[in-house]
Amino acid sequence: MLSRLSPREQQRLTATLREGERLILAAPCRSALGAAPAAVATPQSRSLWQRLFGKKAPAHVAPTVEQADAFFAITNKRVLLFTAAPEPHEWFLMLGLIQDFSLQPDGSGHVIFDYAVDEQGNRTPKGLLSVDHAQQVHDTLASAIDEAYNASPWSV
Repeated sequence: MLSRLSPREQQRLTATLREGERLILAAPCRSALGAAPAAVATPQSRSLWQRLFGKKAPAHVAPTVEQADAFFAITNKRVLLFTAAPEPHEWFLMLGLIQDFSLQPDGSGHVIFDYAVDEQGNRTPKGLLSVDHAQQVHDTLASAIDEAYNASPWSV
């Protein structure tokens, strides 16, 4: 999918890669970082114990995203999200990185890594939002996370 990036985006990505870092996937997306998407309502009925023991939350509003051109890259060490900001936002590959995944009927979707919570308790998703071929992106990212974990010295 790297070919779908413009020459300027490819140049920006190449300049950001670190020594020993291998590019796995890069593609355009729209992001909540730098935009002001509608917040996701936080379910108030779940206690800390319910969240810790994995009890299902009441259905929440799917994140909506304003059109903000961005692109992302998955490497063998991290996920980079390039927006209008001078520096990309990054998440290092680790178990539990993917907090939520939603797939739309057209094949696009959201891979959410974390949430920003405001004073009212509304959660705003952060991650790869409105990506095409979301299932492929999710599967590729899950494989990269597994590979990074298995390559780490603490995975015996």
